[in-house]
Amino acid sequence: MARHPRALPLLIAATALGVSVASAWAQQASPRGAPGVSQPVPPVAGGVNWQTLNGEQKNALRPLAALWPTLTGDQQRKWVALTRNYGRLSAGEQATLQSRMTEWATLTPAQRTQARLNFGEARRLPVDERKARWEEYQSLTPEERQRLAADHAKPPPGTAPALRPTPQDKLLRPRQGEDRKLPIYDNTLLPR
Repeated sequence: MARHPRALPLLIAATALGVSVASAWAQQASPRGAPGVSQPVPPVAGGVNWQTLNGEQKNALRPLAALWPTLTGDQQRKWVALTRNYGRLSAGEQATLQSRMTEWATLTPAQRTQARLNFGEARRLPVDERKARWEEYQSLTPEERQRLAADHAKPPPGTAPALRPTPQDKLLRPRQGEDRKLPIYDNTLLPR
């Protein structure tokens, strides 16, 4: 090697090229199923693998098939529990359920979180008030609905939404004008 100082970089480059070609070939040569046949997806830890569902469950959960591997185990079990009564529903009720599942599957994760929060908030209202508010909302024009959505207070970015927000009367706020400077060392910013 001492006689050929340029041979080492050339050898490293050739080895790297060989490894990359071999790995690309191995990926192409890996066994794949027939076209149109889905490959088994490893289940989420504690979750339900799509392949273990029976035909009726798969039919009921069809709108969630593409989304299924991304759901947590708890979410998967809740959706599977929903299928227990699916066979007893009328055709119209089944169609409604599946259309709502389709809508849910098209939401972004942030929109799903907001929907969960809205649902939790709505559950706290008495049934009569909930119905009245829903009818009032249904009577709004699309422009009024958009204005209402825009006026809704947005949470500060980067904060995790709370399913049960702390009531305002339970929050403690620092008194105005109260200066709470702690004696600190200027070099380390640690308390003295």
